[in-house]
Amino acid sequence: MESSNIKEDTTLVSKKSSDDAIKMELTGPEDGTQYRLRIKNIPKFASAKMMKEFLAKNGCEQVKIQKAPKWDYCFVTLKTEVRQLYVLNKLKGIKFKNRELSIQIDNVTEKDRQALFDKRKNEKQQNIEQSGIQKSPEEMLADQVTPLHIYEYQVQLEIKQRGIIKSLETFRDKMGELYNKSQYHSSWLQEEFDFKLPLDLKPIIHSPVLEGYRNKCEFTAGLNLKGEKTVGFLLGAYKDGLNTVLEPHNSIHVSDVAKKIAKAMQSYIRQSLYDVYDRKTKQGNWRQITVRSQKCGDIMIIVQIHPQGLSKEQIDQEKGALAEYFKMVAKEENFDLTSLLVQTYSGVSNGMSEDPFDCTFGTPFIHEEMMNCRFQISPRAFFQTNTAAAELLYQQCGDILEEIYKSKDFSESPTLIDMCCGTGTIGIALSKSLGTKIKGVVGIELCKEAVEDAKINASLNEINNAEYILGPVEKNLSALYNFSNKASGTAVAVVDPPRAGVHKNVIKALRKCRAIEHFIYISCDHNAAIQNFVDICRPINKDFTGAPFKPVKAIGVDLFPHAKHVELIIEFRRNREDSEKLKSDKLTDVPSTSQLKDMSSTSVSQDIETKKNFSD
Repeated sequence: MESSNIKEDTTLVSKKSSDDAIKMELTGPEDGTQYRLRIKNIPKFASAKMMKEFLAKNGCEQVKIQKAPKWDYCFVTLKTEVRQLYVLNKLKGIKFKNRELSIQIDNVTEKDRQALFDKRKNEKQQNIEQSGIQKSPEEMLADQVTPLHIYEYQVQLEIKQRGIIKSLETFRDKMGELYNKSQYHSSWLQEEFDFKLPLDLKPIIHSPVLEGYRNKCEFTAGLNLKGEKTVGFLLGAYKDGLNTVLEPHNSIHVSDVAKKIAKAMQSYIRQSLYDVYDRKTKQGNWRQITVRSQKCGDIMIIVQIHPQGLSKEQIDQEKGALAEYFKMVAKEENFDLTSLLVQTYSGVSNGMSEDPFDCTFGTPFIHEEMMNCRFQISPRAFFQTNTAAAELLYQQCGDILEEIYKSKDFSESPTLIDMCCGTGTIGIALSKSLGTKIKGVVGIELCKEAVEDAKINASLNEINNAEYILGPVEKNLSALYNFSNKASGTAVAVVDPPRAGVHKNVIKALRKCRAIEHFIYISCDHNAAIQNFVDICRPINKDFTGAPFKPVKAIGVDLFPHAKHVELIIEFRRNREDSEKLKSDKLTDVPSTSQLKDMSSTSVSQDIETKKNFSD
């Protein structure tokens, strides 16, 4: 699709009548046009959230951002042409991260969307036909949601361990390039453990539960291959032109109770007067059903509805009917319905939105139990999807901390800084299991509901020395700055970030924090986290001024049997040996006065420049 050039003439804004503008804001364009701007020349590391905050600071709010990690551009979607031209004018001449932005109008009509959807669908079908592999829809779904299901579990673990090794080799090679290009060297890179890695990689820990382990499943309401209303998983991705839904009854990672609830919801929808939501046509009401089924027996059901065409009375009637229906289903299927929530969401994309929930039965939260602790979980809050394996993950973290503080003589017990703490599970579980070996817990978390849960969870588990900070980690680093000048070893950090890792400012703050001698990084995507690992260990420079860390030990914990992902724990230790050696090397390289007299002016200049590089 061709992008039009920036229009300097914005008289269209003044020509629009106020009545038309108000109507457009409320209903959107009649022809289904999506008013977009394409913003080019932005750093690839910039996230959709960063761009949204940047636009808000420049007076451009109520926008939707699309930004993939590898894009050097993003899309900004506006509700009306009036808003589009307003944002276009506001951003003229604006720089982002010292880059001049290039902005173009890039509108998409409903006809464009339908054509793109059909094109991708045909391409996907052609690829399947050309592959010559004939699979049933159920087999295709299994390959999609549990791609390793065809292998014995031990083979799955070997595949995942090889993936970890490959990522750590890439990390090692990147570090080697960094040191080779600089005038620094590092002794830890010369050490070789198994697989020629510069750290001790332990055997992967297997999940104690191999089937039905997921405690959270998000099911889509759609049509199956026969055109029947169905609740289950999308067969393929919408971006590939696919919107068919298959039942999850053969999905081995889904719990039995979640399958029963999906089946019950499907029966309810098939009797309903309202249609399932179709992302292609943007019509229909029933959207998504989320089931959280905890090991302790608590069950939360979240039903998402598109409110288009429905009055408040009709929505309220549906909420009451759902409550009565699922109370009956819970009794018949013998499970404890703890919470039933309904969310109305009028957006285009799938997934849980920021819109509020209406609790139509029970409580607006559920509980889970692990490591002798009890945790409250709100609908949006993150909690590890495999409770039994998560216990092993946290126990490994506890073992690492215990080993660190048993082998060394520290003046006081450390404060545990729990970054991306979610509902506080790691900090609370470790504080309770390690007792007085942990002085206190400081948690930082982006999700407001999760922070509220964390505070409640600390109280539930009688952890009286915990505090929690709401907001992005990179913008709430006061917890680290408070420890910057404290004695080494008085703080220890656990970083358990989202799949993409943490912002580099978090790494910078970690390195500057003198009190942190050790920290633990838990990655659910070791490929995506490689850059974080590099920044943690890279030699001192202008951007990363604190003493670097070095990797000591790594261990994988499988929380996702039959899927590709695996959790990876890496213990990092402050690399003070090389830092001290660098300082002494720098002093040794300074020539004496008599030597300076014998040197040519060029040589002197080169040596002074070398000194300057070291100090930078």
